[in-house]
Amino acid sequence: MNKKRTQFAKDLHRGRRHRDFPRDTFMPLPYRRVYGRQSRLESDRKWSNGRPTLHAQQNRPYNQQELPTNRGHGSNVKTLLNIIIKDLQPLSAVTRHHLTRTLQSSLDLQLSASWLRNELQSLYGHERVEVQNAVNNASNLALSAELWSSSEKVFYLTVSCHLISENWKLKSYVLDTAHLLTKHTAENAAEHLLRISNEWNVTEKTQIVVTNVDGIKKAHTNGCRWTYIPCFAYTLDKVFRETILRTDCESLLRKCQQIVAFFHQNYKASQNLQEYCASLNLQRSELTQSCGLKWLPTLHMLKNISEQWKAIFKVFVNRRVDDLCLNENERKIIENIVAVLDIMKDVTEEVLSRGFSPISNIIPLVQKLQKRLRNQSVVKNGIAKKLSEMCDFHIGNIKQNIWFRVSTALDPRYKTSVLQDSGIEDITAEIRKQIRGDPHTAVHCSHDTESEESVFQKYWKTTSISVNALEFWKTNEELKKLATVARKYLTVVSTAIPVERVHQLQESRLVDRRNCLEPENVNMILFLNSNQ
Repeated sequence: MNKKRTQFAKDLHRGRRHRDFPRDTFMPLPYRRVYGRQSRLESDRKWSNGRPTLHAQQNRPYNQQELPTNRGHGSNVKTLLNIIIKDLQPLSAVTRHHLTRTLQSSLDLQLSASWLRNELQSLYGHERVEVQNAVNNASNLALSAELWSSSEKVFYLTVSCHLISENWKLKSYVLDTAHLLTKHTAENAAEHLLRISNEWNVTEKTQIVVTNVDGIKKAHTNGCRWTYIPCFAYTLDKVFRETILRTDCESLLRKCQQIVAFFHQNYKASQNLQEYCASLNLQRSELTQSCGLKWLPTLHMLKNISEQWKAIFKVFVNRRVDDLCLNENERKIIENIVAVLDIMKDVTEEVLSRGFSPISNIIPLVQKLQKRLRNQSVVKNGIAKKLSEMCDFHIGNIKQNIWFRVSTALDPRYKTSVLQDSGIEDITAEIRKQIRGDPHTAVHCSHDTESEESVFQKYWKTTSISVNALEFWKTNEELKKLATVARKYLTVVSTAIPVERVHQLQESRLVDRRNCLEPENVNMILFLNSNQ
């Protein structure tokens, strides 16, 4: 099993696509996951009548809670269901012998894909009721819609719901994953989005939809007064892609992909590369492949090539590989691209956190990014100059968007990003409008302009805030009038995907495993995976 894990990790690291794995193959994770292997005594304490106790559920990390089952077949079945759901395994994989070995005990019942599907449907029904109750109890919601495709070019639309709970925690729930059977156009995505929102009774509660679907705003003609905001992670990829195309660097990146492929496909050359890296005291790390023009995978690929170029060049000389050698000008361009992408990585990691983040951090993020790109332009980095221009084109007007402005103003950490502007009347006017329109505060303050002004001034003058915005509004009762508005605007998230997938944290690699799920099980398994 350890050998399988190691090989699978190497395949992922080298950019091997999941189409190489058949759907009925169980795929070991590139890291070890613990499926609740407590001692028997501890396990008995945390399970009662086949269901986890409330204490056990509340003290488990997100997405690592044991799953309730209605059939009581024992810990083996619970472990098996946990593996399928948490690791996004296709149901047919359970018939493979090496899966049963991972359970570390024999199963005393006949397993089949249909039996497992029935068990998962039972769990899905139970969890759906819990999510529906949470959604029903929320007054302000935001939706996110991610369009994605499997390795077979089958397209799906995953719709998630975001809300702030009574104790000021940002909660996110996957509602549905629609299989776009006919076409993956913006019109089709808009139809499925409306269908899902109606099924979950959130259409009227929703005002904002964050999405990576181009053109969905124009395609949406059903009368809903939704405001569409582009996914910020998707926008950054678009900015980088257009920068590369406009600077004629696409052929250079393709050449770098060929360099990586050369070593992936030639074991002896790869071994020689490692030996030369050791003799030259260079950092020894596997070359990573970048598929497509996405900025972060491209950064990893170019950085590895640049750091190991002396050793790569020696391999090419010895093997007389002339067509893949990089000249001095090409290496300089790579250095410029890496310098720019390092800035993007530093800024996004500094501002964005795990999970989903409110849009309140986007204006300060863009400001930091543009400032550092301009500094790179001063040292004659043409890539930085063009990237800055593309940022201006795609996200330069973000500071004029009222949703971004109000959300940023109501985040005490970043409010100075907009309050320093000479014209903030639109922000205060919008906040007053929301206060007077809120049923919980309208009776008391519909005409109390003086009271509103005092609350504004008290909040504007707060400084040195280190806690996150939700903790701030939870603990400041004297600013309750503003808190009702903050709850609405801080519900809007900046990306249609969790931030760890933007930065490709280790466990975020699981998202690619959804490509191997059977189409009929995608919605159910992704729902359970995200909402447990």
